[in-house]
Amino acid sequence: MSYEINEKGFCLTEPQMFRPWYNYLSNGDYGIKISHTGDGYATTLKEPRISVTNYDFFSPCKGRYVYVQEGSAEDGCVWSPSYLPCKTKLDSWECIHEPGATNYRGAKNGVEVLETVFLPKSGTYEIMLVKAKNFSNETKKFSVTPEIEFLLYNSFGVDPVYYCWYTDTTVREDSSILFERRVGGAVTGFFKPLEKPASFETSLKRFFAGGDQQKPLAVFNEKLSCNMSGGDPYIAACKYDLELKPGEEKTLAFFTGVGVDVLDKISNEYKTVSDVEKVLEDLRSEWKKKLNLKAFEKANIKDEATLAWLKTFFGYQIYEQSTGLVRGTFRGFRDVAQDAMGICSYDKDIAANLLVDLCTRQKKSGQCLRQWNTEGGANDERDFRDLPFWIITALSVYERFTGDSSIYTKKAKYLDDENEVTLFEHAVQGIKYALVYGDHQLVKMGIGDWNDALSGPGKEGGTVFLNQFAFYALDLLYKVSNQHGFSHPFDIKAEKQKLFDGTMAYWNGKWFARAASESGFILGGNGNEPISNGKVAGAEKYKYDGQERIFLLPQVWFTISGMSDFTPEAKEVAKIAIDSMLEKLETEHGLLKVLPGFNKFDPSYGNLSALAPGMAENFAIYNHSSAFAVYALFKAGRTEDAKRILNKVLPFKKDWKVTKAEPFVLVNFYNGGYYKDKAGEGGVPWLTGTVNWLSMSVFDFILPQGIEL
Repeated sequence: MSYEINEKGFCLTEPQMFRPWYNYLSNGDYGIKISHTGDGYATTLKEPRISVTNYDFFSPCKGRYVYVQEGSAEDGCVWSPSYLPCKTKLDSWECIHEPGATNYRGAKNGVEVLETVFLPKSGTYEIMLVKAKNFSNETKKFSVTPEIEFLLYNSFGVDPVYYCWYTDTTVREDSSILFERRVGGAVTGFFKPLEKPASFETSLKRFFAGGDQQKPLAVFNEKLSCNMSGGDPYIAACKYDLELKPGEEKTLAFFTGVGVDVLDKISNEYKTVSDVEKVLEDLRSEWKKKLNLKAFEKANIKDEATLAWLKTFFGYQIYEQSTGLVRGTFRGFRDVAQDAMGICSYDKDIAANLLVDLCTRQKKSGQCLRQWNTEGGANDERDFRDLPFWIITALSVYERFTGDSSIYTKKAKYLDDENEVTLFEHAVQGIKYALVYGDHQLVKMGIGDWNDALSGPGKEGGTVFLNQFAFYALDLLYKVSNQHGFSHPFDIKAEKQKLFDGTMAYWNGKWFARAASESGFILGGNGNEPISNGKVAGAEKYKYDGQERIFLLPQVWFTISGMSDFTPEAKEVAKIAIDSMLEKLETEHGLLKVLPGFNKFDPSYGNLSALAPGMAENFAIYNHSSAFAVYALFKAGRTEDAKRILNKVLPFKKDWKVTKAEPFVLVNFYNGGYYKDKAGEGGVPWLTGTVNWLSMSVFDFILPQGIEL
């Protein structure tokens, strides 16, 4: 299969059908998830959210499609520039996913059709441009019929037999087709052609006419029915009969969305195809300006694909994850903090707004929400003790990359208190809340730490990572306070010493253990060593779980946290820990998060051991933690090691036939290969903190140091 990453974006010239490769488009009001073959869905992004178009996640046959028909049903053909749903073999085909738009170009029998889907700067609607061209030596007669199936509910779980009973259709004089939902709150969807069609259809049943999505027989009729859906599953389809001379072309434009007021606005703003093309041109210019940072022009990046990716989908993934459709309605505390850390190099205002909103998700006690739903409903108040430490971490990264120290004095309310305090005070209150030690000399984990699935140690358990993260947070707090004259209640020198000693108590000479459980086990070690030097109070209580197991996280965070520079001996410890990580965890596909993984449930580890082997954090290359490792390696001056691991994370450096995932965006994890046939397969594209920590490596090390890639 042939594809290229260039300054346009991702260009694919063969429609692989293993699974959809998606692009995300959003403008704050409206969002589209659209694949390389045309399937996908649209939704509004503000409450109450409405799924505008229908979609089937398990059978990708619904989307916005264009049917090109030539000849009769018996001896002619019908095809789509997006390849789906017709699956007709084309003479040539390409898909270009770019920031802000997706394009399909198909050609057959001397006719070429370019379909482009994009969004305006604002508004609850999408735009589709369709350009048909005759590149043959004879006049061509054919029809072009765009079709889209509506849903207009807030869930894909609605039975279509039910929802179509409560939706009626009307057609305006300007050929706009309206769908009025009359149950569960009034919603009006619309499909507006810029140019009046020869005929139209609103019923999916009549459109299929005994055929199916792949070959709707109605397109071979002289005209579509021009009737209302009358309780059938509802679509908008408009047929255009074209006759083009050699070299002649015809461009059509269509608008899909919700809101009668929005439709009226479209009617006033768009009079010609040129008006529509101007919006697309401006959109492309805007994204190029947002993503093609001046810093990249001076970068020592020899690999053309890497440089093109940095100028396109690297930054675009950061934008879409932090402000777009990717995260959906659910927001996690540490996720938003890290989104702010990534986006601040591109848009400081977005980052600042994220940080202010983040602090409103913290209680006056200092506890932070695990997750909240932007559409309302119950918050996830599970007490993960890493969450408060992310506030000062994100604030300091923001200042470092933007130079804007005013972020600390911006104010936000607590979740349960109307009085506003500064974001710096939020950070201090968070550290006060989370900095609680157990008898194991580790910071108590509550429900968990960064690795949500590590639930076995229990509320009274502690983790080595939390000691390291707390050390990092206190160090940042100290630097910020000294620089800006802020006060805080901590004896930072003493606390850092305590955190360091606690961490070193779990050093076995080769790597750090991961956690101490309230049931009396030390998780992650050589299998049988006692706690180092018996430093832990009540050490006789804690025993190794009897297995040799190494975790990635504490090996790299010893360096990231700055513990590696705390004593003269610590630097050598950091080196050994990283060496052990690379020796034990590095595979051809990347760095495993833990080895050995789990093939049966172990209550000492909890949900981590319940994950299917090879998935997420179990027997997998979890890229977010790999990005931590890349950062640590750069910080330690181990540039070649960092570059090698980085290349194992980057999607376009991998074999798509193995990953099967989008080659243009970072994925959450690669399968670790407990089941050999799954080794290296990518899971959960687009949604991952990996991109934000790779951004940290780019702007902290790669660009400032002129590191060659």
